[in-house]
Amino acid sequence: MVLLLIAVVAVVTSGSHAANRHEATYSYGTQVRQGIDAYWYDADTPHPALLILHGGYYDSGSKSDWTSTARYFADHGFAVFAADYRYDTDAEWPGPRDDAIAAAGWIKDHAEQFDADPTHLAVLGSQAGGQLATALATYGAGRTRVDAAVGLSPINSPYRAWTQAPTGSATAAQRKIRDETVVLNRCYPDKTDTTCWRRWTDSIAGQHASGADDAPMYLIHSTGDTIPAVHSTDLRAAELARGMDPADITVQTLGGSGSGGPLLTAAVKARILIWLRDRAQGIAPPAPRTPRRALGTAAQAPVHHDDHVPVPPATEGLRALTAGTLTADTFPYGTDPKQQLDAYYAPTTARRPALVIIHGGYWYEDDKSSWASTALWYAERGYAVFSINYRLNTTAVWPAQRDDALSAISWIKGHATTFDIDPDRVMLLGSSAGGQIAASVGTYGTGTSRVRGVVALSPVASPYRSYKDGDKAGATASERKLRDNSTLLAGCHPTTADAACWSRWTDSVVKNHVSRGDAPMFLLHSKGDFVPSTHSADLCAALKDKKVGCTLDVVGGDGHAGALLKTAGVHAKILTWLQTHDR
Repeated sequence: MVLLLIAVVAVVTSGSHAANRHEATYSYGTQVRQGIDAYWYDADTPHPALLILHGGYYDSGSKSDWTSTARYFADHGFAVFAADYRYDTDAEWPGPRDDAIAAAGWIKDHAEQFDADPTHLAVLGSQAGGQLATALATYGAGRTRVDAAVGLSPINSPYRAWTQAPTGSATAAQRKIRDETVVLNRCYPDKTDTTCWRRWTDSIAGQHASGADDAPMYLIHSTGDTIPAVHSTDLRAAELARGMDPADITVQTLGGSGSGGPLLTAAVKARILIWLRDRAQGIAPPAPRTPRRALGTAAQAPVHHDDHVPVPPATEGLRALTAGTLTADTFPYGTDPKQQLDAYYAPTTARRPALVIIHGGYWYEDDKSSWASTALWYAERGYAVFSINYRLNTTAVWPAQRDDALSAISWIKGHATTFDIDPDRVMLLGSSAGGQIAASVGTYGTGTSRVRGVVALSPVASPYRSYKDGDKAGATASERKLRDNSTLLAGCHPTTADAACWSRWTDSVVKNHVSRGDAPMFLLHSKGDFVPSTHSADLCAALKDKKVGCTLDVVGGDGHAGALLKTAGVHAKILTWLQTHDR
C-alpha cells in the first residue's frame, strides 16, 4: 500500500515557462524510518530517477537534510527520491542495505506515478549513505538495479573505519564512526566468530565487486576527509581486478577537509549532474507492475512494542524433584530464549541461602553452562545455586541485562518453597561483565532489599572506564574488545550531546547508584588483570562513603574473572565471605 503523508506543490520558473514541482512523503515499508520523500515534475517523457541516501554514521541523519539537493536534481531533470533507512540501533547489518534495496524497488514499482523511468535509476549517498549507494551498485548484479552510484565520502569498508581508529589518537569523528560500525554489526570484529565476521565482510563493498556486472561509480573524498579516499581506491582496485572498465569507476579527491554533504559545492553538484546524465545507460526493466492506482491519504501509525517481559507463572517449566539427591535442571524466568537459568539443588528440611551466578563474556558471549562445575561446588556446600543467562548486548542494550538479573532473582524468590530456600538470603556471584551486572543489582534502589551480598570477580564496574582504557594507544586486544562491547552495551558512541545515549552510559557505571542500604561486596582482581582493580577501588570507596561494607582483594598473577578461582585460597575466601553475609 502506498501511504501519502505530506504533499506540496512548488511553482518553479525556467526561462519563460512555469512548471509545477511536486513534493510528497511516502512509506516504502512498515517501520517508522522506512519513509521516502519524492520531488518530481509532470512530464510527457519519463524522467530518470535518482535515489538519495543520507549519511549520519548509521545512527542519525534524515532524508529531510537533503531537501535542497533533492530539489536541485529535480529542477535539472530527475525524479528524485530521498529515503530514510533503519539506523544501526534499529537493525543490524544488512538491515540498512535491505532498506536501500527496498526503497529502490519501491521507486521502480511506482515510477509511473511520478513520471519517472523505472529503467533509469541512479543513487547518490553520503558517508553511511554512500556505503549503501555502493552496496546497491555492487550487491548481486548491481548494474541490473541501478544505472550509476555517486558516493560522497562513502564508508565502503566499515572494517577499515574500525581499524583506522584503534586508539585515542584518532579524531572524535573517526572514533564515532568506529563505534557505530560495532553497533551496526552487533559485534567486535572477531574472525573466530564466523557469524560476526560474515556480517563485517558482507558490509565491505569490495567483497561484492564483480566488475562488468556492477554499476558505474563516481566516488568523492577530500584530502583531509574523516573517511579517507583509500575506502574508494580499494573498491576501485577490486572492481578493476574483476574486469570493470576503468572509465566506469572514478575516485576523485578534492582539496580541504570536508566530508559527506559539505563536499557538495555548486561546482561538484554540476559535475555530478553531468556524470549522471552521461551514465543513464539503462538497467534491466523491473517485473510487471500492478496498474497505476491513486495514492493513499492516510499514514499508517508506527507499531509500538511493550518492552516489559512478563515473568512466567510459578508452575511454568517446573519439573519433579529427585528426592534426596542433588538435581540440576533448567527453567525459564521470562519469555525470551535467553531468560533461562540452571538450578542446582537438593530437597532439604531447613531453608538455605541461594547463590545466583552471573556469567561474564563481555556482555556478548558465554553461557550459564560454563559455570556448572562452580555451581556444583557451592551446591555441595549448602547453597541452592542458580546460574542464569541474560539478554546479550547483541540483542538488547543496557539496562536489559540488569533487568534480566532482577527478574531472575524475583523468579527464584517466587519459587522459594520449590527449592527450599530462604528468599531473604540471596547472594550473588558475578564474573567480569557478569560482575558488573551483579554489582548493579546490589546497588539498584536499596540493594539489600533484593540480595544480602555480592561477590564479583574482575567486575567491569565502569563500562565507560573500559571504553576509555581501550581507546588508549597500546591497548591490548582484550581491552579493545571490551571497549567495543561496552559501546554495544550502550548501543551508541559515548557523547553527552545525545541525552538518551549518555544516560545509558552513566546508568551502567555501578558507583553512580551507590546509596545507604546497598548490598555489601567482595571484589577480586589480579595484579595484571586487563580489567584493572581501579574499577573496584572506585566502587569500594563510594560504598564505604555510604557506610556500606566493601572488601577489595587483589591477588597475584594476571588471571581474569573465572581464572581467579584457580588461585590458591580464593574459593575458600569467597565461601567464608558468603557464609558470613548470608545469615
